[in-house]
Amino acid sequence: MDPETCKYLDAIFNRSADGLLICDSRGRILRMNRAAERLNGIRADDVLGRDVKSLVDEGQINRSATQEVLETRRQVSLVQSTPRSGYTLLVTGTPVFDENEDIAYVVVNERDISLIEDMRRELAQVRQASEKMREELTGLALMELKENNIVAQSSSMKLTVNLALKLARMDASNILIQGESGTGKGLLAKFIHQNGVRGDKPFIQINCAALPENLLEAELFGYEKGAFTGARESGKAGLFELADGGTLFLDEIGELSPGVQAKLLKYLDDHEIMPVGGTMPKTIDCTILAATNRNLEQHTRTKKFRLDLFHRLNTFTLSIPPLRDRPEDILELVAICLKQNNKRYKRRAYIGHKGYDALKSHAFPGNVRELINLIKQAVVMCDRRFLDDYLIRSLRPPAPVQADASRPHGENTSLPDKLAALERDLMAEAAGRCRTTREAAEFLGISQPTVVRKLKKYGLELIQS
Repeated sequence: MDPETCKYLDAIFNRSADGLLICDSRGRILRMNRAAERLNGIRADDVLGRDVKSLVDEGQINRSATQEVLETRRQVSLVQSTPRSGYTLLVTGTPVFDENEDIAYVVVNERDISLIEDMRRELAQVRQASEKMREELTGLALMELKENNIVAQSSSMKLTVNLALKLARMDASNILIQGESGTGKGLLAKFIHQNGVRGDKPFIQINCAALPENLLEAELFGYEKGAFTGARESGKAGLFELADGGTLFLDEIGELSPGVQAKLLKYLDDHEIMPVGGTMPKTIDCTILAATNRNLEQHTRTKKFRLDLFHRLNTFTLSIPPLRDRPEDILELVAICLKQNNKRYKRRAYIGHKGYDALKSHAFPGNVRELINLIKQAVVMCDRRFLDDYLIRSLRPPAPVQADASRPHGENTSLPDKLAALERDLMAEAAGRCRTTREAAEFLGISQPTVVRKLKKYGLELIQS
């Protein structure tokens, strides 16, 4: 090679912005350019002729691409830290083979990626700060939940609450809240509304099981003047119109009649309603939240609920687990209810470990509503400040009803007595699980008038909101 070419190659080698090293087949450094000196924080005169392994042993670099190339006989890329200079380098070692396919040299290229590493660390810090802010917001939201007697100490309830928050902030509609009676579906619906972009707009709620079909349709969609006998002269705006811009919560959605289901589906499709007796549709913009304690999917199979409406309402689903499946929440709920009722009734009642154990082991068929009513009753009715004995007695299963109270003790119970006791137990279970007599009738497989009559017979009442 002529001197002029050597001069050009030497200039290119030393002027390269990337660090360049050439090592022999034993790993000894033959040449190092100025950029490599700067990036590694070492002088070429101090390392020329030395094995790169010695630099690793001395801690001047943490890894050697040359070593790995000699071991694998292929090109190697790795990230290398250089303690002396503080740089993070992307190092690529490439083997150069002779005519016998043996490695003659290893050419090493080094590039500074410290800036990229700094940006990655900053991004990680931003993500960490964002996650912390999200946790703080979630914590504030959980505090709001506690004020409404919704507690989320258990992992299953936390998951439900976090998902509810996410849907609220995204202004999601067509949310179906599922859960047993008394789990707090209505409170969760209010929580979604308050934490969404429509929080300052109306929140309108209706229990679809509370009204007969014709009245429910008029309540939901309104009616025009003279729509039916007894209608107001001026007509009446329906709940959809009142909820315009805000949220309409349809509780017990599974109780809707087929006719009302069809009109609700039309609104979900085109955001228009037709008042009873009206001829012109009205455009409404409101978020629809629905709740049920029934298996709507099963109801679609028996034609009690429209399949197309189910799929529209089921865009987003929130499931509230029953209280018996989240014992971690019981103690927190008890503490909140006890504090509220002590303040309201000017008491200083308290519960000991036996009372808490009895509460934790109870199945709570009426869920949170049953627990709230139980604590309220204990605070008001118990003469002692210590509530354990009262709670333990209240949580015992009801004693069988004796058909003939004058029957001598120890005498065999007759078949009518046993049937009466079983009937009362079943009615008591329905009273603990169901909110309406219609719901209790379906639960027991009897008519609604029969439910009313037997509840009165045994002195039982349904758990109320």
